[in-house]
Amino acid sequence: MIKHLVFLFLGLCLLVNSVSAQKNRSKKIFHFEAKSARFSGDGVGGETYFFKPAFEVGFGFKYPLTSRVSFIPELSLSQKGFHGKTNYSDSTYTERNLSLNYLDINPNVEIKLGSVSEYATGFSVWAGPYLGIGLWDKASYDIRAINPVKPGSYLLTSTEGESFSRDLRRLDLGFKLGIGVVSQNFVSVGLTYQAGLMNIATDSKSLYNQSLGFYMRVYFDDIL
Repeated sequence: MIKHLVFLFLGLCLLVNSVSAQKNRSKKIFHFEAKSARFSGDGVGGETYFFKPAFEVGFGFKYPLTSRVSFIPELSLSQKGFHGKTNYSDSTYTERNLSLNYLDINPNVEIKLGSVSEYATGFSVWAGPYLGIGLWDKASYDIRAINPVKPGSYLLTSTEGESFSRDLRRLDLGFKLGIGVVSQNFVSVGLTYQAGLMNIATDSKSLYNQSLGFYMRVYFDDIL
């Protein structure tokens, strides 16, 4: 399935490039994000959310459709997940840390605001849906509970496992949005937001991927 989706993505890029007007300058793109990832939904009820650092690295192509609008399909390795803690008392709790790694297929549309000159600095807004395919993950749980053998003391139990094969679905679907500054059509930096629309929990509760962070895009030479 993953191989077929990747081939479909590459075929779409070639098709758009072949029908793109010759006067438009297509670009290769390197995309990087540093963000904080979390879950939303009733599956995190009662948990205290902690900062969960995550990164995204990918590549794409920029196909200008007009002087202001471009089609930007991207393929990226995206980290998601959650870090939270449920307190049962002042001394007992469960802390979970989930690191999820996806292959994201993300066709974006970008609108440039301000000057349309290739060498001018302006603003850009881009957005589009994404399809995420879970590749691998790591889940760790720290549980501090009362020691039944020795009253007044506590036991700390740490466990690790794989959530994709147990309680999380591999398929994710949602949208991404970015707002930033483009400098001379060479580099773009700004804020990015991602929200999952598909419930990735396998039980009766709901969990959705979510993140907020910063992105940087570097534009390279024309596609031959």
